[in-house]
Amino acid sequence: MFVHIGRFKIERDYIIVENYPFAPSIAYKNKRLGADEIQNMDLQAAPPTLRIGNELIFVSADKKDQLQHFAALNNIPVIKRADIWDWILEPFLDTEYTEQTHKRLTDLLAKYGLTEDEVSAIREEVKAPMLKYNFGTMLWDWTHLGAWDVLCAMRSVYDDVQFSGFYRRVMDIALLPDNYPV
Repeated sequence: MFVHIGRFKIERDYIIVENYPFAPSIAYKNKRLGADEIQNMDLQAAPPTLRIGNELIFVSADKKDQLQHFAALNNIPVIKRADIWDWILEPFLDTEYTEQTHKRLTDLLAKYGLTEDEVSAIREEVKAPMLKYNFGTMLWDWTHLGAWDVLCAMRSVYDDVQFSGFYRRVMDIALLPDNYPV
């Protein structure tokens, strides 16, 4: 279930991505990403992300300083994006999930247009794979599970066509409007 994030070589005005793991991605396997293609970066995300069009590309956290420099050189905005998948996946952390937690997250996710029924359906869809991912693999994460984690967990559950559709849904949710409070 654990997936290697790929390799990243950061040059002056482009990034070379090798062996990116998700077939539906524009960065799959090998790709050269020009600075002019990158709309913004979230270096606080876990893992850091590059936004290109309607997709987030996950980058190894050990490249964070290089990404910061790359963004400055190329006038790429560095933002803090709301981590909607973290909120959706909170019940699968190794921590207590209370009624107060549920109410807080339901209200927060509603601000992004996600109804309680939609969130419940997503959680039910990913429940078994996420529990296996976090506990069956002995990860025992108690602080954060996000879009990267759900993609890793679900990659082995779906065939290529199903995973492609799921990947698109993950990106659509991850990229809900950035203008809401975090």
